[in-house]
Amino acid sequence: MNVLITGASAGIGRELAYLHADQGHHLLLVGRNVEQLFETKHFVEQRGGSAIVLPYDIGQTVQIKALLRATEHTPVDVLINNAGFGLYGEFLETDLLREENMIDVNIRALTYLTKTFARRMKVQGSGRIIQIASTSSFHGGPFLSVYYATKAYVLSFSEALTDELAPYNIQVTAVCPGATHTDFAKTANLATSGLFKRPGIMDAKTTAQLSFTGYMKGKTLVIPGRSNAVYVFMTRLFSRRKLVQMTHQLQAPTQSF
Repeated sequence: MNVLITGASAGIGRELAYLHADQGHHLLLVGRNVEQLFETKHFVEQRGGSAIVLPYDIGQTVQIKALLRATEHTPVDVLINNAGFGLYGEFLETDLLREENMIDVNIRALTYLTKTFARRMKVQGSGRIIQIASTSSFHGGPFLSVYYATKAYVLSFSEALTDELAPYNIQVTAVCPGATHTDFAKTANLATSGLFKRPGIMDAKTTAQLSFTGYMKGKTLVIPGRSNAVYVFMTRLFSRRKLVQMTHQLQAPTQSF
């Protein structure tokens, strides 16, 4: 089985690569950081798996097209759209170019890859697509407003495709982790936020294991961790306005920008 993972250089993507390697799957590792991708490949092979490194920046259309050409003759049985990042700060002050790039990675590239590989899977007769969304998919999030919006897209998009692609034997799963200890917080400049200062935040290995177990069972929605599942359930009990206000309090900076 061939498994393509974007954002495989670290964090949840790397841990998912290890789990698939343990099943004897062949990994196609996609990311920008070549050195870290080869580290992932090294550890995959130590676990008895096999992998190739595909160092492409999917935030650029030309790089997406190059990736698709590179995999044109390699059947991909499982696509894991894991790559993504956030940007913390007051919307009026954050960098628009970084937000545009975030939209490119979190939405445009994910959509592009999903369409292309879903078409290939239809021809193959089966496939599995895993979309890494977030618990932030369920409501707006002040100080991470664009990020929350991109993840809402991922969840809605995945839910639609779950039904639409079923006749072609293509399983689609949306995975919605909560805050997880990865490089995300550093990349998103979250040092002044209270989001990652709460107790009980899971590490990438645990999040990946729970996610893997869920989507390998064929679930269409996976929320790793009991506390995250409870949180998502609780979002049904409050108005959307109240949820935004609560998130504002949680994510507000502890010092000025």
